[in-house]
Amino acid sequence: MNELSTFKGRYEPDEPIKLHLIHRTDADHFVWKIFHLERKLRQGTEPILSSDFCFFLPPMREGGYGVEITLCKENQPLMQLQTAVNVGGSMVRYGFLSDFLPEDDFDVETMAKYHIDHVQFYDWSWRHDTLIAPCNEYQDMMGKKNQLSVIRQKIAACHERGMLAMAYGAVYAASHPFWERHPEWGLYGAEEHPMTFIDTFYYMDLESPWREHLMEQYLNAISQVGFDGIHMDTYGEPKRARNIHGEIRCLENEFPNFIEDTNIFLKGSGVIPHLIFNNVGTWPAEKTRDIPQDAVYMELWAPMDHYRHLRQAVCMGGNHPIVLAAYPAPFRTDTPERALRSELFLSFAIALLGATQLFLGEENAVVTQGYYADYSVLNADQQAWIKLYQDFFVRYADLLYDMTLRDVTLTHCGGDNVEYQFDFPFSVDGDAEKIWITLRESEQYKLIGLVNLCGSVEDYWNTGKNAPIEQTNLLIHVLVEKSPRGVWYATPDTENGHPLSLDYQSQLTNFGSEIVFQIPKLIYCGMVWIEM
Repeated sequence: MNELSTFKGRYEPDEPIKLHLIHRTDADHFVWKIFHLERKLRQGTEPILSSDFCFFLPPMREGGYGVEITLCKENQPLMQLQTAVNVGGSMVRYGFLSDFLPEDDFDVETMAKYHIDHVQFYDWSWRHDTLIAPCNEYQDMMGKKNQLSVIRQKIAACHERGMLAMAYGAVYAASHPFWERHPEWGLYGAEEHPMTFIDTFYYMDLESPWREHLMEQYLNAISQVGFDGIHMDTYGEPKRARNIHGEIRCLENEFPNFIEDTNIFLKGSGVIPHLIFNNVGTWPAEKTRDIPQDAVYMELWAPMDHYRHLRQAVCMGGNHPIVLAAYPAPFRTDTPERALRSELFLSFAIALLGATQLFLGEENAVVTQGYYADYSVLNADQQAWIKLYQDFFVRYADLLYDMTLRDVTLTHCGGDNVEYQFDFPFSVDGDAEKIWITLRESEQYKLIGLVNLCGSVEDYWNTGKNAPIEQTNLLIHVLVEKSPRGVWYATPDTENGHPLSLDYQSQLTNFGSEIVFQIPKLIYCGMVWIEM
C-alpha cells in the first residue's frame, strides 16, 4: 500500500499542515509540491524517515490545495502520490459515526483522509427526549449498545483531527414513557390519536413546553458531553398535525423559529452554536435556509431520484453552504463495480453544482439508507477511487464552491442559446447516453463540468451504473468578451487530478469572439475552467 493522506479533515489558516505517508519502496527522499488550481505555489525536499510516518508542510491561507509528492532514490523518481488540503472556509464536508463501543480511533483517522470536517454522531443518545444516559453503558431506543466514555473519546479524536462533533438530536421525537408523562406536549393525527414514527418515536409539539425541554437537552449535550453542535433531525412527516386541543400545527412555519430560538438560547448560555437542520426531501428548505446554520442540509428521497433533481435541490438551498444527504443504495444492492461508478457520477455532479454530499463515515464505510448504523464497508478499490475524487473536490474547492459562480446551464446552451456550443451529444439534465453538462460563471471564471453517461440506460442517481463509453476529442465553443488568461482541463480519472493546459483558437462569429478547444479524453468525469 502506498498512500499520502491528510492528518486533519480541516486545517486552520496559518497552521502547519501535517500529512501522513505510507509507502512500500526503497526511496530515500521525496520532493513535495503544493498547487492552487493550475499554479504551483511551493515545493521542497524531505528525507524518508520510515515506511509509515508523518511530516509537515508550511501553513497556507484559507483555500483548497493539491499536494503532490515524488518518491525518489538517489535522485531517480520511483513513484508519485497525491492528496489535497482543506484550509479554513465555510463549506461543510459532513461524515458520520454510529458505533460507540470500545475500539481504536481508526474511524476518525479514516474520515480525515477524506477531508471530513463535521461529524454527525448518529444515535448516540440514551433517549431522544433525554439525550445523556444516567450511566456509562446503555442501549439507545433502537437497541444499539453505546458507551458514554467512548463517545467522549471520539469527540476528542475528532477535535484532534480538525473536525466538529455534531450531536444527533431529533426535534420532535420522544419515547413512549416520556409521552405518557406529557401527553399534552404531543402531536396528534386525530382526536386522542398520537402520531408516531415506526411505532417507536412519539411526535411532540414544538409550541408546547417540549420546546424548552429539548433546547435544554441540546445544551446538556454540548456542555456536559463535549459536542460542538446539534444535528437537528426531522423525518419529513408530518407536515401538518394537531395539538392535544385539536389546534392545527403547520410545521414548516414552526421549524424556522425553533432553529433561531435554539441558536439564541445556546448563545445566551455561553455556547458558540453549530447547527444543522434536516430538510427531508428539501422540505421546507426555502423557509429554513436563511436561519443561522453551518449549512443547508437536505436529505434526498423519492420522488427526487433523477439526476435533474440534484440541481433542483441545490437551488432550494440558496446562496449558502449546501450538504446533500444522498445515500448511495447500490453499495448495498448492486455489484461493487456498478455501485462505485454510480457514486463517482453522483459525487462529481453534486460538486459541480457547488454542494457537498453526506455519505462517508465510520472506517471506510458509506450510509446507504436512513438508518446509519446499517452502513456498508467499502472494498480497497472503492476506497482508492473515492479518496481520489474527494481529494479532487478539495484541490479545486476554490472553483467548485465559489459562491460567485452562478449556474447558467439552463440559459446558456442548447436551443437558441449560443454562449456554449458542444460538437457532441449532451444533456443539461443527466439524460442517459449523453454527456451531462453543468455550466457556471463569474466575472473571473467560466466552469464547464462533464459527466460521461454514454453507456447509461437511465437517469436515476441512486442505481448502479455500467462502465461508460470513453469519449475522445470533444470539441467545445465558448463565447468570450476578451481573450482568456488560459484554459485548463482536470479529471480525477487520470494524472492524479493534475490539470492540463488546453490550446484554443479564437474566431469571430455573428455574436462576437469565441474560443474553440478540445478535451482529449473523458472517462468518467472532468471539468474545464477558463480564467478571464
